[in-house]
Amino acid sequence: MRNGSLLKYFRTFPVILLSVSGIACSNDNNDEPDIPTTPTPQIIVMYAPGGLGDQGYNDRILAGVQNFKKTYHDDVEMYQYSPGSLEDAGRLLIDWLSLPQSETPALFVVGSSDYENLLYEILEEQSLTPNKRLLLFESDGRENLPVTTFRLSIYGASYLAGVTAAELLENDSNALILLAHPGDNVIAKAETGFRDGFKDTRETLQAAGEVYTEYLAQDWSGYISTQSAYQRMSDWAKSYDYIFPVAGGSNQGIYRYTREYPDAPLTAGMDIDQSGLSRNITGCVIKHIDRVVYKYMEKWLTTGELPASSVFGLERGYTDWLLSQYFPQCQPAIEAARTNAIRKEAKEL
Repeated sequence: MRNGSLLKYFRTFPVILLSVSGIACSNDNNDEPDIPTTPTPQIIVMYAPGGLGDQGYNDRILAGVQNFKKTYHDDVEMYQYSPGSLEDAGRLLIDWLSLPQSETPALFVVGSSDYENLLYEILEEQSLTPNKRLLLFESDGRENLPVTTFRLSIYGASYLAGVTAAELLENDSNALILLAHPGDNVIAKAETGFRDGFKDTRETLQAAGEVYTEYLAQDWSGYISTQSAYQRMSDWAKSYDYIFPVAGGSNQGIYRYTREYPDAPLTAGMDIDQSGLSRNITGCVIKHIDRVVYKYMEKWLTTGELPASSVFGLERGYTDWLLSQYFPQCQPAIEAARTNAIRKEAKEL
């Protein structure tokens, strides 16, 4: 469906649904009263631009949405969109906010922090009607705006990844933190966590080594730059013995390189257990984003309200560092560092 047609459908369908839901059921038995129908709640999920198919974070969101839909398919109407650009996302949001007040409970799930500035700019011009709620991922929110947020902190899990890297690398070996772009505060926390874990462990081991940071792009396209990541690996492999990639689907370029070149650097998986993609993956930063998505949508559907804005991290079990089976020698160091990782993460929240 072309975007213009999609937007037209998006604008008109809720109006049609409203007109149908307002009609009472009737029957030929005049002794029985008419049973009025109630509007079916609607949930719209908007994924990151070009994010689906990343074999990681966005696909886990999709899994959570699909599990919710499987459970509550008779109780809610659901629509899912993966815009091709921020402009397309802006049109979807504006159209939804422009719909008039109705009796239909409506939830718009904004499934990426890439939309944060866009959403808040739109909300300065348009307001929510009482039947609508907004949920934004990976944000701390802003005062005086009607948006519920949550954030997964991966500082603690990344700290344990840094511990693992420091344990495995020889003296004077260097590590690279590869980030999608410089404007994402969530992945910036991952950078800080890995750097702290690496530094603390190297000091304990009395070993040298530095951690450097590079970016794949200057905007959200850094999450979908798989080929660029693959091509740049030949240079990075000459300078670094460990690469900690926090770049969404672009990470697949890193893993591909490590499969094809036996002398490739060690690396880390992201969002789900990806240790099967390469023997060089020492462990994975796990995000149980599917559980969080399910929790928030279920709360809204059953109560009409969203849970309070929250931050979920290592201590609450929504994030973790899962060591690869190929590097069991690091397990004692990881467990010894876990309490410290949780303590330091609490200061970062």
